[in-house]
Amino acid sequence: MKNLHKTLVAATACTLAIAAGGPSLATDLRYAHGFSPNSTGAKGAIVAAEYLAKITNGEMTMETFAQSLLAFPEMSGGVRDGIADAGFVLLPYFPAEYRNTTLLADLNMVLTLEDTGDRGGLAWTGALTEYIITQCEDCQVEVKKQNQVYTSNSAVVYNMLCSRPVHTEADLKGLRIRAPSGNWSRWVENFGGVPVALPFSEMYDGMSQGIIECAVAPITELVDMGLMDEVTSVMTDVPGGAFGGSAMFNINLDVWRAMTADERESFMKASSYGSAMLSWQYRTNNEAARKKAIEAGIDVHKADGPLYDRTVAWIRDDIASVAGLYTENYGLQNTQEKADAFLAVFKKWAKLVQDVDSGEALADLIWQEVGSKINYETYGL
Repeated sequence: MKNLHKTLVAATACTLAIAAGGPSLATDLRYAHGFSPNSTGAKGAIVAAEYLAKITNGEMTMETFAQSLLAFPEMSGGVRDGIADAGFVLLPYFPAEYRNTTLLADLNMVLTLEDTGDRGGLAWTGALTEYIITQCEDCQVEVKKQNQVYTSNSAVVYNMLCSRPVHTEADLKGLRIRAPSGNWSRWVENFGGVPVALPFSEMYDGMSQGIIECAVAPITELVDMGLMDEVTSVMTDVPGGAFGGSAMFNINLDVWRAMTADERESFMKASSYGSAMLSWQYRTNNEAARKKAIEAGIDVHKADGPLYDRTVAWIRDDIASVAGLYTENYGLQNTQEKADAFLAVFKKWAKLVQDVDSGEALADLIWQEVGSKINYETYGL
C-alpha cells in the first residue's frame, strides 16, 4: 500500500506539471507555495512575480500556484525534481536535509531576548538571508544537494492562538499545541503541554476538530485561515519568536544554471523584493488582525509575569544548548561557532531595521547589504 501511495503521488505530481505547461524555460517560471489563495503569503508571491516582470520588461515571468502544484510538505522534493521551478520551502519541515539551516531556525526565540517587538520578523528576514548567502557554506552545500539554490528568506512573528483561556503556566498543562519546529516543541514539553506536528494548512481543521487546543502561529491567520471562528485567546509575547526557516524563493538548480548572470540577478532582485514585502505585510496584517480580534471579543493579552519570566529564562538556556543538540542529533561540526556567528548578524539587523518604514525600504536595505554584493556568474553553481 505504501508503494501504491508513492506511485499515485508521483503520478499526480507529473500530471500537475504537465497541466502547468511541462518543463518551463528559465525565463518563464512556475512558482509554488502552500498558502491558500488570497492569503498574505499568496499575495506576497504575486507581488514578487509582478516585480520580476516589471524589472525585466516582461522578458522574465513567474506564474504562481497557490496550494495546487505542491503543498508545503511536498515543496522541497517538488522543487528538487522540477515539478515547480521555484518554491516556498519551509526548511524546518525537512530537518534531515537542511540540518545547518534548521540549526539557525532553532534560534528564532532570540527575538524575545532582544526585545525586537513587531520588527523581529524584519530583522530575521535580513539576517538569515545575509548569513546563508555570505557566511554559511555548509548551508549552501546542503541546499545544492537538494538540487536547489537559496535566494532569500521571509519571517513573521508568531503568537499563541488558543480555543480556551491561556494566561499562566498552569493553563498550559496537558494542552495539545501545534508547534511548527524544534524549539517550540521543546518549550511546549517543558511547560507541560503536548507538541503536535501539524502542517500549516491543517491548523483550522485541527482546532475545529479538537485535535489541538492551541497553535503557535501568526495572529494574521485569524483572518487568513478563518481561525477567528475557533480562537478565544491570543497570548502575544509567549512563547515568542518567528518561523525562522522560510526559504521563500528556493529555485531549481538546473533552472538557475540555464539562466544568464543578468537573469539570475533579476530573479534575486525579485526574490529579495518579494521576501521583504511579505515580511512587511505580515507585520502590518498581524497588527490589523490583532485589532479585529479585540473587536470580536477575543482575549488578546500578554502572559502573566511568572510565565513570561520563566519563558525568558528557558529561552536563554535553550539557545545555549541548541549547538550541542545539533552536534549530538545530526553530527554537525562547529555548531557553537555557527550559532554565535549568526546571532551576531541578527543583532546587526535588529539595529538596521529600526528605521525601516516600508516593505520597499526593507527590500532596498537587503539588496544593499546582500544582493548587490553577489557574483551572479558563480553564485549557487
